Amino acid sequence: MEKRLSVEGMTCQNCVKRVKKIIEKHGGVSEAEVSLEQKEAVFTCDDTADVTGIVKAINDFGFTAAEK
Repeated sequence: MEKRLSVEGMTCQNCVKRVKKIIEKHGGVSEAEVSLEQKEAVFTCDDTADVTGIVKAINDFGFTAAEK
């Protein structure tokens, strides 16, 4: 399934890389794309992925993420 998150607080490509890395380290995620311009992350995951945990991890790093 595909999930979309809004992600506020990214200011550069290093932020994009960090958010992508946070998402991809969680189990069940197979592919992630992060857009600085659209302020969103889109990723493919299975039923075992903890989307709430992914949002929390992004927020704990200092960004503001929420499921769309």
